[in-house]
Amino acid sequence: MAEHSFDLVVVGAGASGLLAAIAARRLGRNVLVVEATALAGGSTAGSDGKLWLPANPLQAKLGVTDSSAEALEYLDAVLGEPTDASTAERRAAYANLSGKIARWLVSSHVPLAVVKTLPDHHPDLPGGKTSGRVLATQPLDRRTLGDNSALLAPSEPARRGPLGLIPSGLPLPLPRNTETSGEALVGNLLHRALANGVQLWLESPVVSLLSDDQAVTGVRVRRGTGEVDVAAEQVLLASGGYEHSQDLREEYLPLPTSAEWSVTGVPNDGALLAMATALGAGTALLTEAWWTPVMISEGRAYRLDSQRGKPHSLIVDTAGDRYFDEATFAHAAGRALYDRNRGVRAVPSYLIMDNRHRQAHPLGPWPAGKTPKQAIEAGEIFKAATLNDLAQATGIDRAGLLGTVVRFNGFAAKNNDPDFGRGASIWDLALGDHTSKKATSVGKLDKQPFWAVPVYPGDSGTKGGLLIDADSRVLRTDGSAIAGLYACGGAAASLFKSASPAPGVALGAALVEAFAAATDQRLERRRES
Repeated sequence: MAEHSFDLVVVGAGASGLLAAIAARRLGRNVLVVEATALAGGSTAGSDGKLWLPANPLQAKLGVTDSSAEALEYLDAVLGEPTDASTAERRAAYANLSGKIARWLVSSHVPLAVVKTLPDHHPDLPGGKTSGRVLATQPLDRRTLGDNSALLAPSEPARRGPLGLIPSGLPLPLPRNTETSGEALVGNLLHRALANGVQLWLESPVVSLLSDDQAVTGVRVRRGTGEVDVAAEQVLLASGGYEHSQDLREEYLPLPTSAEWSVTGVPNDGALLAMATALGAGTALLTEAWWTPVMISEGRAYRLDSQRGKPHSLIVDTAGDRYFDEATFAHAAGRALYDRNRGVRAVPSYLIMDNRHRQAHPLGPWPAGKTPKQAIEAGEIFKAATLNDLAQATGIDRAGLLGTVVRFNGFAAKNNDPDFGRGASIWDLALGDHTSKKATSVGKLDKQPFWAVPVYPGDSGTKGGLLIDADSRVLRTDGSAIAGLYACGGAAASLFKSASPAPGVALGAALVEAFAAATDQRLERRRES
C-alpha cells in the first residue's frame, strides 16, 4: 500500500510543472511536485523565459490585433500536414489556450510584458505577426518569496554547479532581483504554488512509475536513503527531455553530438521517457532538438544569438565559406551547421569578427571588449593581427577565408547580402545593430585584430518524447491513452516537428500542455461520478 496519496503528482518543478500544480490546486485537488534536483526552476530558470502566447491581452495596448484563428492559421502554414505528434487537435489546443493562459498569468499577478522587438519567425506567412505574441516576465524581487527564495534556482552559471546542480547551498549570495525572465517566471509560479498549498519535495527523483493493468497509479520516489510509494489519480511528467544523456544523443541525434553543447543546465537524462515506453507509450521526433549555435567556455555552452546578427561578423566552415544567413533565428542556424556538415566539415564552424564587434558586444561569459588571456590560451577564442594569421591559427582554409571576407566586405559597402539575404528580413533587422539610424546586420570586417570563436550545433533541449493528445494524455503506440499518465514540454514529443514558428514556442507549448493536463475534464467528471 502506498505511503502517500495525492490527486496529482507532478514530476519536475520547472515552469510548466508549477503552473500545472497551481491550476490543479485551484480546482481543489491535492497536489505534490517532486523534483530530482536540489532546487526548483528546471531549465526555465536559466533561460530567457520567453513565451509565445498569441491572442494575449497585452496586445491591445500596442494596437496589435490577433486571434486564435490567426494563430492556428499561422501554425498550419509553418508546420504543414499533421502528423502523429503534430495533430490538428494539438495545434488547435495551442491556438485556443494560449490567450487564456496569458490572461490566467496576468490575473495571477505574474508581471508579463510584450517583447516589442521580436516578431514571429515567419511573419510573412498567413496568420504571422511582426510583434505582440512574444511575452517575458518582469524582474522579481526575491525577497517576495521569503525563506522560499532559497528553493529557487538562480540563473547565473557562476552560481550553479555542473548541470545547474547546487547540492549543498549557494556558493555566492543571491542578488535581490532575478536575473532573467525565466528565473522571474519560475519565482512567481513557485511563490503562488507554495502559497496555494502545493507540496514540494526536492532531491526526490522518481525511480519508477506505479501501474496496474489499466492505468498509471502513482510513482516511486527516492527520498534520502530510502524509497516511498506515492499513489495518484494523475501523474504529469514535466521532467524535460534527454539532452544530457550522451548515450541517447548518440543513438538518436545527428552526429557529432555532445551533452556539453546543451544550454539547458539541468540533468535531463531521459529516464522518465524509458519508464513510460516500458508501459507501452509511443514516441516521436527523437532525432530532433531545439537547435541553437553555441560556443564553449570552461566546459559550458553559451548561446550565440544576437552576436550572429550584429555587423562586422560572419560564420564560415573549415573551407572558409559562408553557407547561411548568420542572423537567422537560432533553430534554423543550428540546423544549418548539421546540414552543411554532411558535405564539408562544419562542426565546428567559426564566428569571425573584427575588433569593432568584439569591443561592442558581449560574447559568451565575456563582457564586450574583455577577453580573458586564458580563454585564448585554451583555444576557446582565437585572436590574430591579420586574417591570414587567423586562418593559420584555426585551421580554416586561408584562401577560402580571405576570399569570403573580401566578397562579404563588398556586399557590406552596399548594405546588402545577395548570397544569403542577411539583413533583409524583419527578423534579421530585429537582431541587427540599432545604435545608429541604420538598423543593419551587415558590416565590413576590416578592423584589426580579428577574432574567431568555434561554433557548435547546440540545443536548448530535445524535441523528441512521448506522444500525447490535445489534453496531454500519454498515448500508446496504437493511439489509445494510458490512463492516469500525462506529459508536457520536453517530456512530450513536440508539436512543432522540425520547425520553429517563433521565439518562446517551446516554453509556451509546455505551459499550454501543462494547463490542459491539470484541467482535463475527464478527471473532473470521474471525481464527480
